[in-house]
Amino acid sequence: MAKKKSSADNGATPYDILVERILFGDYAPGMSLVEQDIARELRLSRTPVREALLRLKLEGLVKIIPRGGIYVEEANVQTIRDVTEVRLVLEECLLRLAVDRCPDALLDEIEEWFKRLEPVWSKLTPRQWLERDDQFHQFLYRAGGNQTLAAHLTLLRRKSVLFWSQLGERHNSLEAIIGDFRAIVAALRDRDAETCVEVIGRHVLADLDRIQRFLKPTPMKLTRFSAE
Repeated sequence: MAKKKSSADNGATPYDILVERILFGDYAPGMSLVEQDIARELRLSRTPVREALLRLKLEGLVKIIPRGGIYVEEANVQTIRDVTEVRLVLEECLLRLAVDRCPDALLDEIEEWFKRLEPVWSKLTPRQWLERDDQFHQFLYRAGGNQTLAAHLTLLRRKSVLFWSQLGERHNSLEAIIGDFRAIVAALRDRDAETCVEVIGRHVLADLDRIQRFLKPTPMKLTRFSAE
Protein backbone atom coordinates (compact mmCIF):
# COMPACT_ATOMS: atom_id res chain seq x y z
CA MET A 1 0.00 0.00 0.00
CA ALA A 2 1.37 3.39 -0.97
CA LYS A 3 2.29 5.62 1.95
CA LYS A 4 0.09 8.68 2.38
CA LYS A 5 1.10 12.07 3.58
CA SER A 6 -1.44 12.11 6.42
CA SER A 7 -0.49 10.26 9.59
CA ALA A 8 -1.46 9.93 13.20
CA ASP A 9 1.52 12.18 14.01
CA ASN A 10 -0.54 15.32 13.28
CA GLY A 11 -3.08 14.46 15.96
CA ALA A 12 -5.76 13.09 13.64
CA THR A 13 -7.44 9.88 14.70
CA PRO A 14 -7.33 6.76 12.50
CA TYR A 15 -11.01 7.37 11.77
CA ASP A 16 -10.37 10.96 10.62
CA ILE A 17 -7.49 9.84 8.40
CA LEU A 18 -9.46 7.05 6.76
CA VAL A 19 -12.52 9.25 6.18
CA GLU A 20 -10.36 11.88 4.49
CA ARG A 21 -8.65 9.33 2.25
CA ILE A 22 -11.94 7.75 1.20
CA LEU A 23 -13.80 10.98 0.53
CA PHE A 24 -10.91 12.63 -1.31
CA GLY A 25 -10.23 9.58 -3.46
CA ASP A 26 -6.87 8.50 -2.00
CA TYR A 27 -8.57 5.16 -1.44
CA ALA A 28 -10.36 4.39 -4.68
CA PRO A 29 -13.85 2.84 -4.84
CA GLY A 30 -13.60 -0.92 -4.45
CA MET A 31 -10.04 -0.72 -3.12
CA SER A 32 -9.05 -3.36 -0.59
CA LEU A 33 -8.06 -1.97 2.83
CA VAL A 34 -5.73 -4.13 4.88
CA GLU A 35 -6.00 -3.43 8.58
CA GLN A 36 -2.46 -4.56 9.34
CA ASP A 37 -0.94 -2.41 6.59
CA ILE A 38 -2.83 0.69 7.71
CA ALA A 39 -1.82 0.13 11.34
CA ARG A 40 1.83 -0.27 10.31
CA GLU A 41 1.77 2.89 8.21
CA LEU A 42 0.18 4.95 11.00
CA ARG A 43 2.48 3.35 13.57
CA LEU A 44 -0.46 2.24 15.67
CA SER A 45 -1.74 -1.02 17.04
CA ARG A 46 -4.42 -2.77 15.00
CA THR A 47 -7.14 -2.12 17.59
CA PRO A 48 -7.81 1.60 16.86
CA VAL A 49 -7.61 0.92 13.14
CA ARG A 50 -10.10 -1.95 13.46
CA GLU A 51 -12.43 0.27 15.48
CA ALA A 52 -12.20 2.99 12.82
CA LEU A 53 -13.00 0.52 10.04
CA LEU A 54 -16.00 -0.83 11.94
CA ARG A 55 -17.29 2.71 12.39
CA LEU A 56 -16.85 3.38 8.67
CA LYS A 57 -18.81 0.21 7.93
CA LEU A 58 -21.70 1.46 10.05
CA GLU A 59 -21.56 4.77 8.17
CA GLY A 60 -21.63 3.03 4.79
CA LEU A 61 -18.20 4.12 3.60
CA VAL A 62 -16.62 0.67 3.61
CA LYS A 63 -17.94 -2.86 3.38
CA ILE A 64 -16.56 -5.74 5.38
CA ILE A 65 -16.96 -9.23 3.94
CA PRO A 66 -16.41 -11.99 6.54
CA ARG A 67 -13.22 -13.85 5.57
CA GLY A 68 -13.29 -11.83 2.34
CA GLY A 69 -11.69 -8.53 3.20
CA ILE A 70 -12.50 -4.85 3.65
CA TYR A 71 -13.29 -2.63 0.67
CA VAL A 72 -14.13 1.01 -0.02
CA GLU A 73 -17.79 1.27 -0.99
CA GLU A 74 -18.58 1.86 -4.64
CA ALA A 75 -21.31 4.04 -6.12
CA ASN A 76 -24.77 2.57 -5.62
CA VAL A 77 -27.70 4.49 -7.02
CA GLN A 78 -30.27 3.04 -4.62
CA THR A 79 -28.19 4.11 -1.62
CA ILE A 80 -27.67 7.64 -2.89
CA ARG A 81 -31.38 7.98 -3.61
CA ASP A 82 -32.21 6.75 -0.12
CA VAL A 83 -29.74 9.24 1.32
CA THR A 84 -31.16 12.05 -0.82
CA GLU A 85 -34.74 11.50 0.39
CA VAL A 86 -33.61 11.82 4.00
CA ARG A 87 -31.27 14.74 3.29
CA LEU A 88 -34.09 16.73 1.68
CA VAL A 89 -36.11 16.55 4.90
CA LEU A 90 -33.22 17.26 7.26
CA GLU A 91 -31.68 20.03 5.16
CA GLU A 92 -35.05 21.79 5.07
CA CYS A 93 -35.31 21.50 8.84
CA LEU A 94 -31.75 22.84 9.22
CA LEU A 95 -32.39 25.87 7.02
CA ARG A 96 -35.64 26.75 8.79
CA LEU A 97 -33.77 26.68 12.08
CA ALA A 98 -30.96 28.75 10.57
CA VAL A 99 -33.38 31.46 9.42
CA ASP A 100 -34.47 31.90 13.03
CA ARG A 101 -31.12 31.40 14.73
CA CYS A 102 -28.26 32.48 12.47
CA PRO A 103 -26.57 35.59 13.88
CA ASP A 104 -25.59 38.38 11.51
CA ALA A 105 -21.98 37.94 12.62
CA LEU A 106 -21.93 34.43 11.18
CA LEU A 107 -23.40 35.66 7.89
CA ASP A 108 -20.64 38.27 7.78
CA GLU A 109 -18.09 35.49 8.36
CA ILE A 110 -19.52 33.46 5.49
CA GLU A 111 -19.44 36.44 3.14
CA GLU A 112 -15.80 37.10 4.05
CA TRP A 113 -15.11 33.46 3.25
CA PHE A 114 -16.66 33.98 -0.19
CA LYS A 115 -14.50 37.08 -0.79
CA ARG A 116 -11.29 35.22 0.05
CA LEU A 117 -12.17 32.41 -2.35
CA GLU A 118 -13.52 34.54 -5.19
CA PRO A 119 -10.16 34.80 -7.06
CA VAL A 120 -9.38 31.09 -6.79
CA TRP A 121 -12.66 29.20 -7.31
CA SER A 122 -11.74 28.14 -10.85
CA LYS A 123 -8.22 27.13 -9.78
CA LEU A 124 -9.23 24.72 -7.04
CA THR A 125 -8.31 21.08 -7.42
CA PRO A 126 -11.13 18.53 -6.94
CA ARG A 127 -9.79 17.82 -3.46
CA GLN A 128 -9.68 21.52 -2.57
CA TRP A 129 -13.20 22.01 -3.91
CA LEU A 130 -14.56 19.17 -1.76
CA GLU A 131 -12.89 20.78 1.25
CA ARG A 132 -14.56 24.13 0.50
CA ASP A 133 -17.91 22.45 -0.06
CA ASP A 134 -17.60 20.88 3.37
CA GLN A 135 -16.65 24.23 4.90
CA PHE A 136 -19.80 25.84 3.55
CA HIS A 137 -22.02 23.12 4.95
CA GLN A 138 -20.25 23.44 8.29
CA PHE A 139 -21.27 27.10 8.27
CA LEU A 140 -24.89 26.01 7.77
CA TYR A 141 -24.66 23.55 10.63
CA ARG A 142 -23.44 26.35 12.88
CA ALA A 143 -26.26 28.56 11.63
CA GLY A 144 -28.87 25.93 12.50
CA GLY A 145 -27.59 25.60 16.04
CA ASN A 146 -28.58 21.94 16.44
CA GLN A 147 -25.67 19.56 16.96
CA THR A 148 -27.75 16.39 16.66
CA LEU A 149 -29.15 17.48 13.32
CA ALA A 150 -25.67 18.50 12.16
CA ALA A 151 -24.25 15.09 13.10
CA HIS A 152 -26.90 13.24 11.08
CA LEU A 153 -26.42 15.51 8.08
CA THR A 154 -22.65 15.08 8.24
CA LEU A 155 -23.03 11.30 7.88
CA LEU A 156 -25.52 11.65 5.03
CA ARG A 157 -23.36 14.17 3.19
CA ARG A 158 -20.35 11.88 3.49
CA LYS A 159 -22.26 9.19 1.62
CA SER A 160 -23.18 11.71 -1.04
CA VAL A 161 -19.59 12.95 -1.31
CA LEU A 162 -18.34 9.37 -1.54
CA PHE A 163 -20.24 9.00 -4.80
CA TRP A 164 -19.88 12.58 -5.99
CA SER A 165 -16.10 12.35 -5.66
CA GLN A 166 -16.13 9.47 -8.14
CA LEU A 167 -17.46 11.76 -10.89
CA GLY A 168 -15.23 13.39 -13.44
CA GLU A 169 -17.32 16.53 -14.00
CA ARG A 170 -17.08 18.39 -10.68
CA HIS A 171 -15.85 21.67 -12.12
CA ASN A 172 -18.47 21.65 -14.87
CA SER A 173 -21.15 22.26 -12.25
CA LEU A 174 -19.11 24.58 -10.03
CA GLU A 175 -20.76 27.82 -11.12
CA ALA A 176 -24.25 26.54 -10.29
CA ILE A 177 -23.14 25.24 -6.90
CA ILE A 178 -21.50 28.53 -5.93
CA GLY A 179 -24.68 30.28 -7.07
CA ASP A 180 -26.69 28.08 -4.71
CA PHE A 181 -24.34 28.90 -1.85
CA ARG A 182 -24.69 32.62 -2.44
CA ALA A 183 -28.47 32.38 -2.77
CA ILE A 184 -28.73 30.56 0.55
CA VAL A 185 -26.66 33.20 2.33
CA ALA A 186 -28.75 36.01 0.79
CA ALA A 187 -31.97 34.27 1.86
CA LEU A 188 -30.64 33.79 5.38
CA ARG A 189 -29.78 37.48 5.49
CA ASP A 190 -33.38 38.28 4.45
CA ARG A 191 -34.77 35.69 6.91
CA ASP A 192 -36.53 34.10 3.94
CA ALA A 193 -37.16 30.48 4.91
CA GLU A 194 -39.03 29.51 1.74
CA THR A 195 -36.22 30.60 -0.56
CA CYS A 196 -33.67 28.80 1.65
CA VAL A 197 -35.69 25.60 1.41
CA GLU A 198 -36.14 25.96 -2.35
CA VAL A 199 -32.42 26.49 -2.98
CA ILE A 200 -31.15 23.74 -0.67
CA GLY A 201 -33.63 21.32 -2.25
CA ARG A 202 -32.35 22.23 -5.71
CA HIS A 203 -28.77 21.85 -4.50
CA VAL A 204 -29.34 18.37 -3.03
CA LEU A 205 -31.29 17.15 -6.07
CA ALA A 206 -28.57 18.44 -8.40
CA ASP A 207 -26.08 16.18 -6.60
CA LEU A 208 -28.39 13.24 -7.22
CA ASP A 209 -28.84 14.19 -10.87
CA ARG A 210 -25.08 14.36 -11.48
CA ILE A 211 -24.56 10.93 -9.97
CA GLN A 212 -27.48 9.39 -11.86
CA ARG A 213 -26.25 10.76 -15.18
CA PHE A 214 -22.80 9.38 -14.45
CA LEU A 215 -24.08 5.91 -13.56
CA LYS A 216 -26.92 5.91 -16.13
CA PRO A 217 -29.35 3.93 -13.94
CA THR A 218 -32.91 2.87 -14.66
CA PRO A 219 -35.10 5.88 -13.79
CA MET A 220 -36.55 5.75 -10.28
CA LYS A 221 -39.06 8.12 -8.73
CA LEU A 222 -37.79 10.11 -5.76
CA THR A 223 -40.33 10.84 -3.03
CA ARG A 224 -40.04 14.22 -1.30
CA PHE A 225 -41.34 14.90 2.17
CA SER A 226 -41.73 18.11 4.10
CA ALA A 227 -40.19 18.87 7.47
CA GLU A 228 -43.21 20.93 8.38
